[in-house]
Order: sequence, then C-alpha cells, then structure tokens
Amino acid sequence: MAKKETSPKFATSAKFIEHLKKVTPKNISLVDEMADILGLSNDSAYRRLRGETPLSLDETMLLCKKFRISLDMLTNKTQGKVTFTYKSLGNDIIDLDSYLESIIKDFKNIIKAESVHLYFAAEDVPLFHHMEYEYLTPFKFFYWKKSILNDPTLEGKKFDIKHIPKKTLDLAQEIVEQYVSLNSTEVWTEESITSTLSQIQYFWEAGLFANKKDAINVCKDVLAMAEHMNKQADISTKFLRKKKQPDESSGNFNLYSCEVQIGNNSLFVQADKLKISLLSFNTFNSLLTFNLDYCIENERWINNLIKKSILISSVSEKQRYQFFKRIYSMIEDVIKSIENS
Repeated sequence: MAKKETSPKFATSAKFIEHLKKVTPKNISLVDEMADILGLSNDSAYRRLRGETPLSLDETMLLCKKFRISLDMLTNKTQGKVTFTYKSLGNDIIDLDSYLESIIKDFKNIIKAESVHLYFAAEDVPLFHHMEYEYLTPFKFFYWKKSILNDPTLEGKKFDIKHIPKKTLDLAQEIVEQYVSLNSTEVWTEESITSTLSQIQYFWEAGLFANKKDAINVCKDVLAMAEHMNKQADISTKFLRKKKQPDESSGNFNLYSCEVQIGNNSLFVQADKLKISLLSFNTFNSLLTFNLDYCIENERWINNLIKKSILISSVSEKQRYQFFKRIYSMIEDVIKSIENS
C-alpha cells in the first residue's frame, strides 16, 4: 500500500512538527513530552508527529511555550517583522520578586539545553554582577523602585538597606548562582560602569541617602564588584564572591574590552538547537525573541564587536590591568567627591 501523503491543509502543522523535531534536545523523547504537555495518549501524539492528525492552535501554543518556539516560523517571513516577548515591571511596580523569579525560571530553562553559551554586549554592567552585595544589591533595587517605577511605598524615604526584603535579596543571590554556572562571554567598555556610578551620584546630590556612610558603602561595594570581575577575568572562570576562588579554572568566562560604543545591552544565547536574543530597554525591561533571522543578525553583530575588542580574561595581563585600573579610578573619584562634599 502506498504511503499516505500528508494533506496540504495540514502543511502548517507539518512544518511546525518538523521544526519541533530539530529543536528538541537529543535526550528528550518527543512523543512522551508531547503526550505529557498536551494530555494525550502516546498513540495520539504519534499521529500528530506523523502528520496524520493536525495540531490545533491551542496545542501549538502549548508546545511553543514549552519549547520556546516563536510563531514567526509558522508564517511566511515578512522582512522587518519579528515577534518579541515583552518582559516588564511597568505594570506592577510593587512586585519586584515576581520579576526576579521570572529571570530564575528563564535561566533554569536555558540550563536544560545542550552546549549553552551566553553572549552579553554590555552598555551597562550586567544585572547579574550587582546581586551579591550588602549595600550595592539593595541600592540597585531601591533605585529602580523609587526613581524608575515611582513606587508609592517609597515616597519620601531615603535609601536604607532595610527597605529591601530578605526574600528579594535571596532571589537575587539565586540569580547569581544560576549565572555563574553558565558559559558566558561579555563585552565591556570602560563606560559600562558609569551608569551605576551616575545613579549613586544622583542619589547623593538629590539627598536620597540617609547619610554619607551609606553612600560610601555602596561605592565600596561597586569597587568590590569590579575587583571580583578582575579576579574572574584573571582565571577565566566565574565564581561566587563569598566562596573560595577555585584553584583550577573551568574556562567558562570570557571578558573582552571594547573601545567601540556598544549603544545598548544585548544578550544572545547560543545552544545546540536554540538561539535566543534579548534586548533591554527602560533600564530593566526587555524584549525577547527566538526569531532565527533576528538571532543570527544579533549573533553577527556581537561577533563583530568581539573582533574589534581585546580579550582580557586569562590573557592580555597588561591590558586587563589597565582596563580595571581605569575603572577603579572612576569609582575612587566618586568616593572622594562624596567624602569631600
């Protein structure tokens, strides 16, 4: 008997199934996963995989969500149009914890993929590096909530580490722990530190620190963060600041010094069967897409930046020393400015 051909009216479903097979990790049984996600028997899942039964729109959406597939791939490509997922704190100015929990969830999903590598073109210091400090971590959260989100609960209040709940700080620590476990490449300029320093200076000049000591303590934490970055770059390995420096490098961290103006914070994730691009805006909100064409273009842009940069992790000791020396100097200038005012 001749093999039954898939009906043309199932072409879109067949196209999606073919893409699903390509992006599914090798260690996962697609039929078992599909049956579990869609609440089907294995036989029903097989019929969908063979193209005998079309996927419904609801089923397609569930699979897109699980396997992080953009619906762009189901339609004819239109030049210049990309579908993004919008992650924002703007509609919920109080619940910072939910935002942090969503980052942790994203990291856990990424870690499940094979051969994961994160690339970060950093106009500002990436969020992950602010997250394990006594004063700097609560300051960043306080700054975002008060100055960006206009949180009414902070109206008339000055910075105090007590304003940020322990649960929020614990979530921040979990974000760091997830991040240090991933292979990553970061491209910094000497100006990447200026955003954080400008925030501190603004708070100080606006009288939003309760006292000079707190302002200086935040600055000292920024200095400690830069020193920790230097140590990680030296051994080309990320590790938690409060834990002993590893004796042997795992080589999971590349840091580049770039003299080209970056212009935005852009994150690109490369995995065995997955590409993700994330573009930040409005301080910490972000747009995320799995659109392959866009991701390839973003990957090309970041690689072009890398070509114009100097690798300062594990090698280029002189350049690394000079790079961080200038960053330390900028931080010390802010400390002196506060001390002398």
